[in-house]
Amino acid sequence: MAIQIPEKYFSVFLSAGRAEELHAGTNIFMQGDAASDLYLITRGRVRAFTLSPAGKETTLEVMEAGRIFGELALLSGSYRSVSIQTVTDCQIVTASTEKLLPLCLDSEELTMLIFRHMADTCNYLTHQIGRLVQYDSVQKVADFLLCEAESRGCTKLPYTHQEIADSVSLNRVTVSRILSDFKEKGWIDSHYGSIFILSPGDLRGLLP
Repeated sequence: MAIQIPEKYFSVFLSAGRAEELHAGTNIFMQGDAASDLYLITRGRVRAFTLSPAGKETTLEVMEAGRIFGELALLSGSYRSVSIQTVTDCQIVTASTEKLLPLCLDSEELTMLIFRHMADTCNYLTHQIGRLVQYDSVQKVADFLLCEAESRGCTKLPYTHQEIADSVSLNRVTVSRILSDFKEKGWIDSHYGSIFILSPGDLRGLLP
């Protein structure tokens, strides 16, 4: 399950930085930028994506309130490996790592949550690589839905067809066709911006 920072620790991040209201479509940082701050989502959704030299975007994950991102800032001299953009209007806390780390030392739970988040991110990306190289188009979509449901601990996923297509390196038409087939079979339901998983067992049956 994706690691969430409990609301009781939001004040710790605020003590080390500032909260900012951002409109949908705002770039928070870009791939290749120097990494200096850690970020906490307190309201709204953001997406992490990579940009190829040819300009192709690949969405890696959509994150909601309680998630942190930009953890490479914890490593001195690091650069951003992904870009982050707001999906909806958001409130984001930008925390200086120099100020945050001493505050984290006062809470073993918060320190462990940050370390678990870093390990979870590594495992998530490793699985994504396997999905992209080993699965066919139908399996990619099924696996993506299952992994996101498991990560979030719920069956409602905040993704549009285009966002799923970007996440699994397929075109939108292909993803929409696959999702329509899943919906006709009663395995999922969908409304704009949301996918509801109704039969995870059937989706899992598509995987090797």
